[in-house]
Amino acid sequence: MPNNRVTSINPWHILFVLDDSGSMSGSPSESLNDSMKLAIDEMKALTMGKKNYFKITVIRFGSQSSILCEAESEKDIDENSIFQFSGESGLTDMEAGLQDAIDVLNRNGGEDTDFRPYVFLLSDGEPDNEGDALNAATKLKATTIPAGKPRIITIGLGSDVNENIMRKIASNEELYVHLQNPEDMVRFFPNIGTATATGGGEEAIEQSIINI
Repeated sequence: MPNNRVTSINPWHILFVLDDSGSMSGSPSESLNDSMKLAIDEMKALTMGKKNYFKITVIRFGSQSSILCEAESEKDIDENSIFQFSGESGLTDMEAGLQDAIDVLNRNGGEDTDFRPYVFLLSDGEPDNEGDALNAATKLKATTIPAGKPRIITIGLGSDVNENIMRKIASNEELYVHLQNPEDMVRFFPNIGTATATGGGEEAIEQSIINI
């Protein structure tokens, strides 16, 4: 079964599925870029560049979805080239982003001793097709790889989020996080990596994320 602690022997695959639709333009996309750069820098600092504790996947979705990096070590990510979100990617095809996450996990199954993969889905609105997004989320939750079935944490940004669907997509309702302002992302995302420093395993990581 998957290991419940993150170590270099039991790495953690983190998939960020991030909304870059038109409503994210301006301050939201700027804060997203800043917060993700800080998050990767925090992971690098924790591992001191010596051993890989994380595998990072970044998926951007708007009218379409694209994989910006796939299962890359935190040591190898060039955050300045990857995190160039601008809110210029059109509509909100959340289903495509979730399907890309499924495909990435199936290509990068890991080992049965790895820490369970986590998917962090961020959106400031609602999907173009709610039914398709929910179906993709159900498939994602059921994806079985050696590293274990993924856990999904959903993050709603601002006042126009479809909170009902974000709660349904999350692995459980408690794993839906609501951020009021773009600046809150700069507090939230860097703490994902530092949550591993507590050494308390999966339960402690999830509780620390909920408490952020």
